[in-house]
Amino acid sequence: MIKASAWLRVLWQTPLIMWGVIYAIVAVPMQDYLMLAGYSHSQLATVVLLATLLLTWRLRRWQSWPVDETALARVFVLIALCLASGFAPAGWRTGVDEIRRWGLALLVGYLVYVVPRRWQDVTVLVVALILAPLGESIFALVQSVRGVGPAAFHIANSSFTRAFGTIGQPNSFAGYLNGAWPLVLCFMIVAWQRQSRWVWPLLGVLAVIGAALLLSFSRGGWIGAVAGSLVILWLVGGWWRRGVALIVVIAGIVLAGGWHYIPAPFGPRLGSATQILSAPDIMRDEAQQRPTVYAAVERAAQFNAGVAMWQSAPVLGVGPGSYTRVYPEFARMGWLISRGHAHNAYVQIAAEQGILGLLAYLALWVVQWRRAWRTTQIAGTARWVAIAACGTMAAVAVHECFEYLQVNYLPLHTAAVVALAGVAMRFAPTVREEQV
Repeated sequence: MIKASAWLRVLWQTPLIMWGVIYAIVAVPMQDYLMLAGYSHSQLATVVLLATLLLTWRLRRWQSWPVDETALARVFVLIALCLASGFAPAGWRTGVDEIRRWGLALLVGYLVYVVPRRWQDVTVLVVALILAPLGESIFALVQSVRGVGPAAFHIANSSFTRAFGTIGQPNSFAGYLNGAWPLVLCFMIVAWQRQSRWVWPLLGVLAVIGAALLLSFSRGGWIGAVAGSLVILWLVGGWWRRGVALIVVIAGIVLAGGWHYIPAPFGPRLGSATQILSAPDIMRDEAQQRPTVYAAVERAAQFNAGVAMWQSAPVLGVGPGSYTRVYPEFARMGWLISRGHAHNAYVQIAAEQGILGLLAYLALWVVQWRRAWRTTQIAGTARWVAIAACGTMAAVAVHECFEYLQVNYLPLHTAAVVALAGVAMRFAPTVREEQV
């Protein structure tokens, strides 16, 4: 981080194309709020980013860009999307929009790595990656405290509603925050190590984001956050690794029945997490008579439909973005209404893009994880940035076992955070350990 006196110079020297990336990042929580000329900010950000990319190309500044080891994996993901859109049963009807959304996230991750010529070039981006989820969390907390939202979002035994922010859905909202809090946590630790005045503001940001994640009441989001915490503790090393075993033991006790001793509404919500993995295979009419398992049974029905879609077209899937369109063909047990996703990102990617799309997606995760892991072996700020990237990947990857998070441009934020590990590795020898 840098001193306040250098901010004006940093703003001026930030590469033009990086401002396009920053706009794309900030546009994620804006969603359809404050639309311009009938277009969402994310749609406009796509145009702005491509315009800055074209200008950069014309100025030939791309010639100094380094080779990105994840570039080939990104290309494979895009190829898989195009193949699934062109040859799958649903064709290009919904594939174009999916290619645009996925392509934007792939491009953001690539640009965050290759554009910076020095660490300070991403300073404004880091600030945006912290302030954007902070603003979204504050907005969501106000909603929750005031009880804003549909009746289905009401939290039992309270006047609150589940936090959902501008994202629109609590589970997707939690996925957005899981892509944000590890970076805030790790920069807070860096500030604490340097005895910086920024440690308390960053702690406040982390507390606000944590409170919003808690009030999202997303069980998948909570489980993802725990996974991210375990990875961070393990990578920090030393006696902190003992916390991994402690958290695992506590989680086991809670899920085994300890949730009965946790005050409502949190206890029962934690207890219901086990139903996700043990939902009975019953008709919808019967599930309506058993409200305690209704949500879990519905999740299982959506999941099973996704598996059936993949089995019907195992290589290229039914087409990107086509889950809801073809759902009626695979609905069973009276669950005739699609919820828009299979409640599992890996199943939905396999269903829509086939095994080729799923393998390409997993390959990109592996390549990014390998780069971040190598960067954790470096000392200083670079190590903490890499730890944040690993924690983010763990939190999001585990959360995706319960939710499809490739919606509403949510991957843009995660892509930028993960790419910072590569930036940290590039500039590790020259990262200035300045007073925060």
